[in-house]
Amino acid sequence: MSPQAGTLLLEKIAPRLRSSIPRNVQKVGAEDEEELVQDGLVVAAQMLDAVERNGKTVTAGNIAYYTILHLKSGRRSQCRSRADTMAQGTQLDSKSCVLSFEEEVGYDPELDEAITLGDLLVGNREDPAMAAGRNIDWELFIETHDYRYGVLIRGFAQGKALSDTAKNCGAGYSKIYQLRQKLAEDLIAFMGDQAIEDSAQIPKWRAHLLIDREHAACRADRRRN
Repeated sequence: MSPQAGTLLLEKIAPRLRSSIPRNVQKVGAEDEEELVQDGLVVAAQMLDAVERNGKTVTAGNIAYYTILHLKSGRRSQCRSRADTMAQGTQLDSKSCVLSFEEEVGYDPELDEAITLGDLLVGNREDPAMAAGRNIDWELFIETHDYRYGVLIRGFAQGKALSDTAKNCGAGYSKIYQLRQKLAEDLIAFMGDQAIEDSAQIPKWRAHLLIDREHAACRADRRRN
């Protein structure tokens, strides 16, 4: 873009956009007026650059007018899709909508609290990241220690008696008992003294949700009393 086009953008087009966009362009999602104005300036700059490269001349009013039409139709400087779920054009066409996790979708009479979208989407399963990390630790431990440790651990997980596990290891009860003691020592040395405590901890993201639910339950109890 030439210096002349830049001057036109800043002195003639920008004031028009700042006065017209807040009144004429519908905000979508979390957009605000200043964000739309800045996006409009980028769209106008793109138009000016294209016009200049094609050797044509336009007025500031023309660029401002067509910029506002672009924004009103849902076009943005970096996105013109009408198929992307999150795109402004798709939402203006009423084909999709973006809701906050705090959006109320129901009511819980027992707690006397609104049910939010986030409450419906929260899963009670184990945190996948913690499960994957734990599996990696176990695999590394078993690969670098006595292979019979794997048989012992599998027997513990399946709830088998130690005598049955001893048969699978091809060892007597006293030998398998000693092996179990050695397994415990090696595990502490490999994973650290805090391994059991760490494995029992609730993920922080889930703890925050539980705290919110407990606060809601306490408020409901106070209302009932």
